Amino acid sequence: MIIPARATTAVLAFVDTLKAESTRRQRTAFLDEYVAWVAGYRQCGTSKVTTKDLLQEENALAWLSAAQRGATRRRPGLAGPTASAATNSMAARTSSVNVFSRWCGHPLDLVPPSPEFAARLTPTEAHRTLRLLSGHHPAGMTEAAWERSVALVALAVCSGHGIAALHPVRLADLDLERALPRARVSGEWYPVDAVSRGLLTRWRSTQQALTAGHLKVLQGGAVEELWVTTAPGRPRGGRAAPPAGLPAAVRTLEASHRKLTSLALGTPLLVEQFCPVLEDAA
Repeated sequence: MIIPARATTAVLAFVDTLKAESTRRQRTAFLDEYVAWVAGYRQCGTSKVTTKDLLQEENALAWLSAAQRGATRRRPGLAGPTASAATNSMAARTSSVNVFSRWCGHPLDLVPPSPEFAARLTPTEAHRTLRLLSGHHPAGMTEAAWERSVALVALAVCSGHGIAALHPVRLADLDLERALPRARVSGEWYPVDAVSRGLLTRWRSTQQALTAGHLKVLQGGAVEELWVTTAPGRPRGGRAAPPAGLPAAVRTLEASHRKLTSLALGTPLLVEQFCPVLEDAA
């Protein structure tokens, strides 16, 4: 196998070998960040960065050090725009460059930090917290975004899956009218309790209202993704702002969920924390 000399081309070729969409997305994000950091350090365009540049251990370590300090952050975090990177993010960055370098035939074998795992709720805690979140619409959040976020939590509680598996769910994966309601996540069907059924049914109605005009206004087909945007986006590159009702990105769902839990609970929780652990294992 001939490895492309240009770093951006090599990254694309490497990512194309990965099967899981969530893995492809994560590897792309961190390796693109690495290429951009090298370009910035050398004061050149990303097209000038070579694959050999990425395989130099001193470059990799310098990039990881900059990321740890928050110097590569593209969005402000909860602790500010220059907050240090989370341990799990650093572990994912290190893993990304290690796997890429092995694919190139020049393994770096950098040592990643030990990942930190957020405490998960017990089934009782998860269901009670879901009821609390769904009990009232918090000020500072649109009603549609709130409905989407509590429906996301409901599906996490019922299926035990995190956001990577929940994001691809489509309308056809909800079977809420049967005697025993169920939802399909990652190819498996999971029973849906009465509270979660109500929350998912409400969001499905809102989703259909948000996407109803797409056939006529956008000259496109029906939106089959369960999770859609609840407000128009921002205009970019001279283009008009995209309307609401388009498929929502993972970061959109994460930001909305973080806002809901912060407003309602006083502290942000990850979607994965609502994937309950056994009562006696907590």
